[in-house]
Amino acid sequence: MISLTAPAASPYSALRSLRDPAPTARDETPRVALPSLSEMRDAQKAQKKAMAAKKVQAVRERMDALKLMVRIDQKSALKMTAELAKELKSAVTDYVEAGGKNVTDGDMAMIRKQASEARDAAETAADGVPAAPAQADGAQAAAVDAEARRAQQAYAVAAEVAQSQDHRADRLDAVESAAWADRGFFDQVKLALGELKKAREDIKADWAHTRKPGQKDWEASDQAMAELERSIDFAPTGAPEPLSSGASVKA
Repeated sequence: MISLTAPAASPYSALRSLRDPAPTARDETPRVALPSLSEMRDAQKAQKKAMAAKKVQAVRERMDALKLMVRIDQKSALKMTAELAKELKSAVTDYVEAGGKNVTDGDMAMIRKQASEARDAAETAADGVPAAPAQADGAQAAAVDAEARRAQQAYAVAAEVAQSQDHRADRLDAVESAAWADRGFFDQVKLALGELKKAREDIKADWAHTRKPGQKDWEASDQAMAELERSIDFAPTGAPEPLSSGASVKA
């Protein structure tokens, strides 16, 4: 299963309440939130990625049939390797067009490091926020001295820094989740590629089979396999962009 999920809820709900105040009695009327253009694009990308993942899953589910075909009809089996390679290439193309990345080991290590450091920084910033100063009203408000005003300013600055760090940590958590999803997709593609290569090797090894493929059959399979490998090799690497709408991709 390939899954891209929104990052876990941050523990800083108290800080976030500063920017998301509780609704008043006048705000109790339900509001219908229309999706933004960015959210609509993200939903389309998530759907395209999900369809690509389903293509890969469908190919992997046909591998048992391919293994059986190798034993009974090598000519048809080799033709099947070409068909499956084309399906995988199509899935890779769709996934990349939807923003997917072929995340390398180095990419993943850097992404995880940045996400961990950002979360640590957010926790440190949250711990550094002083207690909210008491709000004076009426006659007391006029008597608020300079020290109290400085305390209010310090609180506001610290809370703003903590919120900023929390936002950054959330985004990097989302980047890491997207990277794991992309890596999972390409891992499945590479596993399927390995199974196709194994089937071709088995066909070559059984040179005395009565249903041997011809030269044109091999050329067609060779071309499909080469195009699949190129689509993997030339897929963009690096950190993916997280989906702002929190869409999920499942196979």
